[in-house]
Amino acid sequence: MSTLSQTTPTESDMLVRGMLDKMLAFQSLLLEEQDAIRSLSFGQFTSVTTRKSQLLDEIRDFEQRRRQQVSSELPRQDARTTMEAKLLAAIGETDRLNRFNAALIGQSLEFLQGALKRWQRAPESAALYSSAGTAVPAGAGLVRAKG
Repeated sequence: MSTLSQTTPTESDMLVRGMLDKMLAFQSLLLEEQDAIRSLSFGQFTSVTTRKSQLLDEIRDFEQRRRQQVSSELPRQDARTTMEAKLLAAIGETDRLNRFNAALIGQSLEFLQGALKRWQRAPESAALYSSAGTAVPAGAGLVRAKG
């Protein structure tokens, strides 16, 4: 076997590299998702979710092609091992980010539910405000009709 054939990346090597690139792009989307969650930007969150879904489809396609290709190639332990180790590390980091985002979403939901409960109080207990933004005591400023 020549030195050239040993250093030329195989189809599997290129697929693993492609998966790594997609996984790193997915991590970037997870970081963008964190910003959307923290700022309660539902438009940005929806956009990120759509792009994540598309990227996951691409990652699954790479993985399926890689599995098919690996079964038809002779095993190599040089560059592929290094690239696969990087891919495994990226998968671990992606999983960590995804779990963190799930926790952020849970916290955001709790916050929104609490805020919603406060807004849904009985109207008679809600403070009224004047056009100047100052609180108006209950019953003050109400117009009563005689009749």
